[in-house]
Amino acid sequence: MLLNEIIDKLKCKVLTKDAILNEDIKYCFAADLMSDVLRYARTGSLLLTGITNIQVLQVTEILDLKGIIFVRGKIPAKEVIEQAEARKLPLLTTDSLMFDSCGILYKCGLKGGKSRLLEKNETGNLVQSDI
Repeated sequence: MLLNEIIDKLKCKVLTKDAILNEDIKYCFAADLMSDVLRYARTGSLLLTGITNIQVLQVTEILDLKGIIFVRGKIPAKEVIEQAEARKLPLLTTDSLMFDSCGILYKCGLKGGKSRLLEKNETGNLVQSDI
C-alpha cells in the first residue's frame, strides 16, 4: 500500500515538506513505548505512535522505519519536524485513535511489523520465530 493511500485512509495531515509519499508500505507497528518499538518492530515498518519527542526520530533511524504517523492529533515540536525533514522522513498526523488507525490499516491489508525474535523452544534451543 502506498503511503499516499494511507494518508487518504487515515485522513492524515503531512507535517514534513518534500516527504516521499509514494513509498510502498507493507508493515506497520504501533506503540507509545519506544523500548517496545526497538524490541518488536520490523525494520522498514511504518510507525504509529502518540510520542512526539526527539527519541522517536532516533528509533526510526535505528530501525530504518519508513515514516511516522502521530495518532490522536499529536504534533511534534518544530525541531522534531525540522530534523525529520533533514532525514527525508515523512511525519504525518491523524486525529484517529491508535486502535482505530491500526484497524483501518489492517482492513486495508497491511501486516503487523513484528520482528523475528530468537526464542527458546521446548528443548531449550534458540529458534527464530515471528511473534
